[in-house]
Amino acid sequence: MKKKKLAALAMYSLIVIGSLSIGKPVETKAAVAWSGTHYGMDFDYHESNRFEMSSWANGDMFDCTWSPNNVKFNNGQMALTIDRNYSGYTGGEYRTKDYFGYGLYQVSMKPISNPGVVSSFFTYTGPADGTKWDEIDIEFLGYDTTKVQFNYYTNGVANHEYLYNLGFDASKSFHTYGFDWSQGAITWYVDGKAVYTATRDIPNTPGKIMMNAWNGKGVDDWLKPFDGRTGLTAYYDWASYDAPKSGTTTNNNNTNYNNNSNNNYTAPSNQSTSSGGATFDGSKTYKIINYNSGLSIDVDHNYKNNGVNILQYRYKGSDNQRWTIEKQSSGYYIIKNKSTGKVLTVQDNATWDGANVCQWDYYGAASQEWEFYATRDNTYKIINRNSGKALNVSWGSKDNNANIEQYKDEEGAGQLFWIDAAN
Repeated sequence: MKKKKLAALAMYSLIVIGSLSIGKPVETKAAVAWSGTHYGMDFDYHESNRFEMSSWANGDMFDCTWSPNNVKFNNGQMALTIDRNYSGYTGGEYRTKDYFGYGLYQVSMKPISNPGVVSSFFTYTGPADGTKWDEIDIEFLGYDTTKVQFNYYTNGVANHEYLYNLGFDASKSFHTYGFDWSQGAITWYVDGKAVYTATRDIPNTPGKIMMNAWNGKGVDDWLKPFDGRTGLTAYYDWASYDAPKSGTTTNNNNTNYNNNSNNNYTAPSNQSTSSGGATFDGSKTYKIINYNSGLSIDVDHNYKNNGVNILQYRYKGSDNQRWTIEKQSSGYYIIKNKSTGKVLTVQDNATWDGANVCQWDYYGAASQEWEFYATRDNTYKIINRNSGKALNVSWGSKDNNANIEQYKDEEGAGQLFWIDAAN
């Protein structure tokens, strides 16, 4: 939030909502953090065992009531809408039931562009949870979605705002935003690039992962006046949490990998730079299994749309886990899914570490072409032509639904794949 007076209002509203009887002291304690390593949020449908839709009135600053009717799922995305009913404005909020501590938090989202509103992704815990108020924010202020605001609260104290100039309009397309929270620092990311780090008074209480869209009242100096428009929607494609692992550093998504400061791949001298010496039969289908996890590269839920996410999942022999590897005139390969006919593509032609890998119709872009290099134990590393970076399982996860991305070539186990005929 922008100012201390806003923080006080928000804290008051949360205490009132969370207290069973006003005036009864709230016992504060540390929330128990989720103990897993990777927590994926695909937003294909409402998972009531893991998430809840908020349904109550907010404090004075929030000129709306949370309504489950304002949380919708369609085509693999979640929509949070600002609307109006007989009693006034309504907003949408979605949050986990579990609490999460230090680690990497990411979201692919498209915020609302309209003065007076906020679209957000954040962690929160407070008196309503029986804890102190700790929070870490990514907030889009709708009056200018070419910027994003980072903020955090430690025991209810804010005034840590930082407004970052994105260089693009976030409301026009999906981008990935995130923060890496450790004991001594929070580093925020945009499309895999670290853009801001805070090191003072860092929060330490596990919180719920939350997303909401709301319109404000009496905060015009922060949000600009709300014009009363409704039917305003923020879209969320996916989100994730990855726990820190031993051997990682703040800015490295991989675990126990050899340290290599060169972000551009250079082929070994005994390999061809056009195809890495690998050969594949374009008429066959292959399964691509990660060396570290034993899980298969997979098109999320077998969706057929462009932009659908690529993840890893237990191999079941389904067509969305089968791939043809077809050599192009450039000497590089495309990796085409048997079910959808679309190819592995680095999203938005990105060249940065952590950029997402999705499926897309092949249109000859370098971000859709790959080379293969034989490595240890009959595995391959798969290098993108455009970026020179390796196909990678995020954070070296061994979990189903862990995200597939690109990352600098370090020949870690999360970057090596067995490729076997699946016919």
